[in-house]
Amino acid sequence: MVRVIPARDPTPATLGECVEALATWGFDPREEESLSHSANWLRRLGNDPHFLGDALVDLLAGRERPAAGAPAFRGWGPNSLLLAGPDRGNFAIGAEILPSPAEHALRASGARALGYGVVHNHNFDFLTLGYFGPGCRIDDYEFDVENSASHSGAAVMLRPVGRSQHMPGRLVHYRARCDVHCQHPPEALSVSLTLCHVHGAQGWTDHHTFEPIDGSVGGFRIASVLGHGPSETFLRLAVALGSEEAGELARHFGKHHPSDRMRLVAWRALAGAASDSGARDAVWREAEAAGSRRVAKAAKRRR
Repeated sequence: MVRVIPARDPTPATLGECVEALATWGFDPREEESLSHSANWLRRLGNDPHFLGDALVDLLAGRERPAAGAPAFRGWGPNSLLLAGPDRGNFAIGAEILPSPAEHALRASGARALGYGVVHNHNFDFLTLGYFGPGCRIDDYEFDVENSASHSGAAVMLRPVGRSQHMPGRLVHYRARCDVHCQHPPEALSVSLTLCHVHGAQGWTDHHTFEPIDGSVGGFRIASVLGHGPSETFLRLAVALGSEEAGELARHFGKHHPSDRMRLVAWRALAGAASDSGARDAVWREAEAAGSRRVAKAAKRRR
């Protein structure tokens, strides 16, 4: 479940100091020491009440960044600002601007366009720190990823964890895919800071939006599956065109790719190119023993 990390260090740090520390030590949320180190630096950045406002003034005024080599701010979604990109390491730091119902931005764009009211997960771990304003209200859930269907329209169970207020100083760790949340507009304009873990395998990993099933307690339906890329289509096309090398690559992906979804795409491509029903069954039999529980379940249904 989501984890609230208590405060330890009241001293502030500049954005440059925070980026340098994370670039030196790295950010691996699976390791407790690395997670603690990264959380402390995000909190120290949040302890500076002025850095974001000063940077926004510089940005709006078109002034150059004052420090040589300082991170360049840029847009990161409709209401987010990228403070430091992954060019320095396996992390990104962002600021999420959270307008209240009184703000024109919310009335003009609509709540869903700003991420409000959408039950969703992410395909990466991240730390989020309340920085300014009362903070949004958040409903948290836990999703059993390993034992649940992941296709659009599938019925799944989300275990409610509770509702919280993301007030200034509150620091939370969300785990990739299994921690689900839904944000609601704050009572007044608010800001949170986010430290995201970045890894190449994330581009192959699904994440989802969910919608409740009427009359069901804890029952949800997967409304959309996000994270798809063009490589799936490219692989299917390459195998279908009959290249021996493409078939070898697909078999390698089917056994070793970090994404279960891409593994399944590879076996589907091989099965689709099989000469007859017996050859297709042999492909799915091989897929069933290829080391992925999720792929094994799909292969068993296909045989």
